[in-house]
Amino acid sequence: MNFFANMPRDPFADDPNDPASFLEDDEQMAPLTPEERVAISNDLRLVQEFARVLRPRGVEGVFFICEDCTEEHYYEWEIMAANMRATLNDELAPVHEPGARPDPSRYVTWDYAMGYLDGVSQR
Repeated sequence: MNFFANMPRDPFADDPNDPASFLEDDEQMAPLTPEERVAISNDLRLVQEFARVLRPRGVEGVFFICEDCTEEHYYEWEIMAANMRATLNDELAPVHEPGARPDPSRYVTWDYAMGYLDGVSQR
């Protein structure tokens, strides 16, 4: 049985102004430069170290202030690492859902995490 035989005709069929025609095909990532690959690899190592040192102290991840909406966005360590690994593998970052109500007191800025790690290593 052909389920599509009884479907109504696409109202935009043969329409040069079809709104869907303005949508772009799946995003294609530009290949990473060697410098970008090194920088992301270094950031991945840092995220893993942040998680190792900060998670036992109750820190679940980092937050950034979004330039588009000026709101804080929270990222768990695993999400950050997964996004970086995907980028290094020339893949789009996996789809993820942020926590429904992240506790802002359990997230720090990247700079704070860097400073904390630096302070711990100075002991």
